[in-house]
Amino acid sequence: MSRGLPLALSVLLVLAGCAGQDTREAGSLSWLEHSNRMQQLNHWTAHGKLALHSGERAETAAILWQQHGPSTRLRLSGPMGVSATTITSDGQQMEVHQGKERRTFDISTPDAITLNTGWDLPLHALPYWLKGIPSPDSPAQLLELDTDRNLLRQLQQDDWEVHYEQYEQFNNLTLPTRLRIQRDATSVRMIIRDWQALPG
Repeated sequence: MSRGLPLALSVLLVLAGCAGQDTREAGSLSWLEHSNRMQQLNHWTAHGKLALHSGERAETAAILWQQHGPSTRLRLSGPMGVSATTITSDGQQMEVHQGKERRTFDISTPDAITLNTGWDLPLHALPYWLKGIPSPDSPAQLLELDTDRNLLRQLQQDDWEVHYEQYEQFNNLTLPTRLRIQRDATSVRMIIRDWQALPG
């Protein structure tokens, strides 16, 4: 396996009702209104970069993330052997293209990810976490809001912790631009420089 493939897989795999929702008003939107609006944002593109730390390994890459409903297309570029890596997934299968190499994985069952890749990471949550809301697939263990703006500050779900460090406005949408996702020895930091909402 090439050096870039583990990072490429980990990015996508780091890819639940919302417990304890707070409906206090802050500005024009309450948390419930904001989270419902983010749930309806199903077609979007995000540009940024990530830094992955897992045990003694540390890697970085620039990312272009395109989400169209359940379908994900992710392009990675940068040092550490991840140039020209494209990942596509429909939630059931994942294809990784790197140069002339193409690999397809069945990711429809919880243990398929670990068996095929060696990475113990969540699968379907990241498109929600990137938008600053819990995944609807499992209950949130912890949901901490910024009391001034009613935006998610910290989320714990499926024993993963997501910390939101910064939000910005993009065409009347308030979206995360800095976040950290971690569990045990695995930590991913993401910086998103640009969000674009796309027509459905």
